[in-house]
Amino acid sequence: MGQELSQPHLANYSQYADTLLTSNYWEGFQVDSSLQRFSSLNSTEELNYYRDQVLYGDDISNIGSTVRKLDTALGGLTIVPNAVGLGALVIAMILDAIAKSLNKETLGTNEMLERVFAKENTNEIRELMEEYLKRLQINLGNQTLQLAETQQKEAALSSHLTRLKNSMMMDGQMHTRFLKQWVNGAAFHTLMLIHQARLEGTLGSRALRAATLYNQQLHLLLDEYKKYLKTVIHVTPDVHHAKCGKVNAPLDGSYCGILFTEQSILPRPCLAIRDDWIHCQHYIKVEGVVEAMFCKPQFTWAKTYFSDLQANIPTLVHQNGPFQL
Repeated sequence: MGQELSQPHLANYSQYADTLLTSNYWEGFQVDSSLQRFSSLNSTEELNYYRDQVLYGDDISNIGSTVRKLDTALGGLTIVPNAVGLGALVIAMILDAIAKSLNKETLGTNEMLERVFAKENTNEIRELMEEYLKRLQINLGNQTLQLAETQQKEAALSSHLTRLKNSMMMDGQMHTRFLKQWVNGAAFHTLMLIHQARLEGTLGSRALRAATLYNQQLHLLLDEYKKYLKTVIHVTPDVHHAKCGKVNAPLDGSYCGILFTEQSILPRPCLAIRDDWIHCQHYIKVEGVVEAMFCKPQFTWAKTYFSDLQANIPTLVHQNGPFQL
């Protein structure tokens, strides 16, 4: 398949990948930071640390009023059971609202859905996740109602995730935004099943199977995503190509450029790279850039996320640390 690339040329692929992945045009498909924080083995500790930051922090002059606000938000509960995983996340959302009202720094948990779904307010997966989190807050002290809501909403979310996966795999609807929504929805669904097992006092066998399936499906989606990226990334020796946006490059066109055409807003972005255009034309191929991207941290996490979560499920389902005011 043509001339074999030397090590310096391979290093250039890494440079091209870094240029795109660290640009403002790359939004990524990572699991949201709030889901990561509260799916860990120390989610209770994370929550308690945040509680202390909100209640005390640098300014302790309003502790009394802050405690009263939190007491009201918790519906008078002084102890909330199962404040782990999604249970911890919804309490963090309550703390976020209180911190914001006090002009204190928040964890940004309340902005999680906006980060994942942007402005897609009519997205069915978003609506299910938002409604479930709202119902968890409403039923914070009632585990029977929490269990009923979880059983209902997880089945509906599972169906919507299958539909989204099929649209990417079979209907040619692959897009970074859709992959991000599926990944976060799948992570959220697995956490719902962990929460359900916790409420039922079971071993979490359904959560284990879900994590296994989502791990398999994500690998298939990544294979399809790799093919897709090869159609929306273009290497060009002319950074002043008509499709490129305005870039800071010399007028002689001696820089190579990466054209990323996934963005729908014109002019499409073109990222300049300090590389001789003749070298670019002969040696830099889109396939090599995409392969280099898949070796970067922005991609490698996806290879193990669900398997790592699966390994933690036997411990997670037995965690039931309470939240105390």
